[in-house]
Amino acid sequence: MLRGLRRLHRFEKRILEIARMDEKLVSIHQYGFSRKTENGFRFPIYGLSIGTPAALKKNPVGIVAGVHGLETIGVRILLDFLYHCLSNSEFFPELQKGKIGIQALPMVNPGGVALRRRSNPAGVDLMRNSGIEAEKSMPFFGGQTLSNRLPYFRGKSLEPESRTLYRFVYDSFFQVKDRLIPVIDVHSGFGSVDHVWWPYAGTKKPCRDDALFQAMGRFFKIQAGHSQLNFGPQSESYTTHGDLWDLFYDHYWKLHEKEKKWKSRFLPLTLEVGTWSDLKEKPGRIFNRKSIFNPDSPRKKETIERYRKFLRDLFRTALTKEKDWALAPLAQASKK
Repeated sequence: MLRGLRRLHRFEKRILEIARMDEKLVSIHQYGFSRKTENGFRFPIYGLSIGTPAALKKNPVGIVAGVHGLETIGVRILLDFLYHCLSNSEFFPELQKGKIGIQALPMVNPGGVALRRRSNPAGVDLMRNSGIEAEKSMPFFGGQTLSNRLPYFRGKSLEPESRTLYRFVYDSFFQVKDRLIPVIDVHSGFGSVDHVWWPYAGTKKPCRDDALFQAMGRFFKIQAGHSQLNFGPQSESYTTHGDLWDLFYDHYWKLHEKEKKWKSRFLPLTLEVGTWSDLKEKPGRIFNRKSIFNPDSPRKKETIERYRKFLRDLFRTALTKEKDWALAPLAQASKK
């Protein structure tokens, strides 16, 4: 556990460093705590708000990472992106100009990071924890209820980390009017290529914003130069029980579906960084849990920095309307 605690401390130190970069533009919050460890430790879950108060209220975007404690490359990607935005004002000037605000939850599962495992301290896989039953899930991998001593345990109710993430999403995005609201969750470890997924994970039925997601995917892949990313609903890759973003997305529409003039669109996405390509060169890494979910050391820096432009371009979609995608897919967002 000592090595995990040291890594956790480094991430928390980095979060505080980012919070101090511009005290007028950045604020830090504690949203909740992790599940207790067997030794009685609980770890705080921090959030960062970056932008003017008006932008954070009227035009927020979101990024989260560290839902799975072993997938630390996602935490590094998130923190690198925020640091780069703040230290290079010309890279994402919309932040300083008050056009867009970023709400970030850098480490949803600090207990998993400290314990160096995928699950939270109670042995629950948070991305199998929402309670949603998939129509046809992959056996075992898609979520199991046998034991918390086995991988992919779904838990019996929403875990503290899951509730914290929901509160973060609800407070930050659910009442925002007349906006597109992209929120991206950074993961790693599935396959050797990168994916950007949208709902659903539990069914192959298209979500109600499928046409909008499809238009965004075509734009990013063809026009914006992100051809290395594969876009689609998660169910095209595999289906699982208990996906939290399926739950949040459905709750958002249950809240607003009776409002005929509701024009906002809550757009949860998952960036799945493919890290299995390293296994071709070093197949022995498959026996190291950490290695499956993170790139080899020589490629780590390049991997961390690879997604800066995509994340910026994604967040610029918040400056558009849904109709823009049907008529002319985000011409203005491709401008630097």
